[in-house]
Amino acid sequence: MNILSTIRRSHRLSLAITFTFVAVAGSLQAKTDLFPELLAKYNFEGLPSWVPGWGAGHGSTYQPATGWRTPFRVELDADDPHSGMHALRIELKEASGKEKIVHAPAIKVASPSGDSSEERKICIHLHVRTHGLVENGVGIRLLERDAENTSIRLLDNEKSLVHVPNSSEWVELNATGTLDSRTASITLMIVAYQSEVPATLWVDDISVELLTTSELR
Repeated sequence: MNILSTIRRSHRLSLAITFTFVAVAGSLQAKTDLFPELLAKYNFEGLPSWVPGWGAGHGSTYQPATGWRTPFRVELDADDPHSGMHALRIELKEASGKEKIVHAPAIKVASPSGDSSEERKICIHLHVRTHGLVENGVGIRLLERDAENTSIRLLDNEKSLVHVPNSSEWVELNATGTLDSRTASITLMIVAYQSEVPATLWVDDISVELLTTSELR
């Protein structure tokens, strides 16, 4: 092999190494862009017994979550939390054909950037354990509101983004949906549809995250 051939071969090898490095660097950059923004986290630690900011409803009637005694009851529970000292306990005590809802405080969501086509996704993570639930008896939903606090829709128009399984052990649930472009705040809801009682649901370590299109590329 002459000197010229050796130089050409060395040059091709150098280009191949360069291209490989660029591809790997691009892949690392894409992964770097995937960090979500944490909007809210609820682990039920250090809270007063009335769980401030949390509400509950029976049909269209709402009041503070721990103000209910029937047809369901909401309270902090130190018996076998997923982590820490407490979980949130929801006990279904009376049969009813109406939805029974327990909801988190409203969560502000930043408006899209200058590009109005920017897509915003919400990711929900939580841990649950239950006793006495029927299949599809409880679901997790998210309500979207605009800057005037007017309801827009349920996230992805889903009555339940994910159903809660009947499990005596802690189970992690995850759901993702795309926000409406007008959404300025969201509310996480735990909704009981079933009328069979008694049944109990424990919820712990809830987190709500925001992803935008720039982070999904």
